[in-house]
Amino acid sequence: MTELDVLLVGPYPPPYGGVSAHVERLAQALWARGLNVRVMNHFGGPSRDPLLAGDLRRNPLRYWRALRVVDARVVHYHHSRWSTLMATAFALRHCTGSTVATVHGRSLEPYLRSPVPGIARLTRLALGGFDVLIAVSVEIEQSLRDVGPPVDVIPAYIPAEGHQAALSPETEAFLRDGTNLLVSAYRLTLDGQGRTIYGLETAIECFAQLAVDRPELRLAIFLASPPRSRRESDQLQSLLETIRDADVRRRIRVVSGEPLTPALAFAAVYLRPTLTDGDAVSVREAIAAEVPVLASDVAVRPAGVRTLGPEVSEWSEAILETLAQGERVSGLVATGDPVDELISIYGRLGHSLGEATVPVPA
Repeated sequence: MTELDVLLVGPYPPPYGGVSAHVERLAQALWARGLNVRVMNHFGGPSRDPLLAGDLRRNPLRYWRALRVVDARVVHYHHSRWSTLMATAFALRHCTGSTVATVHGRSLEPYLRSPVPGIARLTRLALGGFDVLIAVSVEIEQSLRDVGPPVDVIPAYIPAEGHQAALSPETEAFLRDGTNLLVSAYRLTLDGQGRTIYGLETAIECFAQLAVDRPELRLAIFLASPPRSRRESDQLQSLLETIRDADVRRRIRVVSGEPLTPALAFAAVYLRPTLTDGDAVSVREAIAAEVPVLASDVAVRPAGVRTLGPEVSEWSEAILETLAQGERVSGLVATGDPVDELISIYGRLGHSLGEATVPVPA
């Protein structure tokens, strides 16, 4: 393969999550602008996507083998987990091109202030090896400010263009049949107290309170990744079993591995009751689709989003008020093209990209 302009290292659909959708759209947009771009997928599995250069399966040895010999003017890593950061940073010590890292959430903050000997220092060394860091929110930028490299703030939302994955007929039929509350999660990840970090308990409890008197109400839970273990399956089942009313329970649909974007066309309200967050792509997707958004106040949210505390009663009241208004919201106001901003950063690193004519993948 000829020298790449940009190698993206990050999650790539499936599964359809906020960051994987971002990486997919970024790769497609860079290609459309004439850059020779490929993606090394954090995950794995069969794919015929011509933009994929390989899969890493979150195996540190695979990162070492793939990235220490990469031939690219810019390597752009999208942070996933601490082990992949360590493997990537170690491998890219041999990289002759420039390196960029985007931090999408706040999962690195505990490592940056860890009391465990060596963890904070290793994390800072790994991040400090990149030429530029990109934070998707101001809060994340503040946590990275003193690491070393310059930090740019660029939200991760890139509008969907061209052909997009569709919902299954069963999911579309469910959504067409009522007034829909939508909530999404990457997977059933739990915090130290056994709660789902995406706040599914809040969404389900609110729905249980409201649905008895609102027979048209539906709740769709979109999981990018289905339960991967018995523990996760049991956790999901126990959440659903908190609803005693069988009719109410039948009006909940758990959707795994299907894209959220087309479902927003059927949504009355999008719920984001997360316990922690970055600049959630799903929130910006909902705003762009003119869907009212209720979100937890654990992060600064885009304009137009109503933020709420942890009390379920507050969420229930806000849902009823939003449904009573029955209006779509103003779409997302563009504040700049994130793809152009990224290309500008690549250029700032001294690279003239996209000069060669690159054939479009079939």
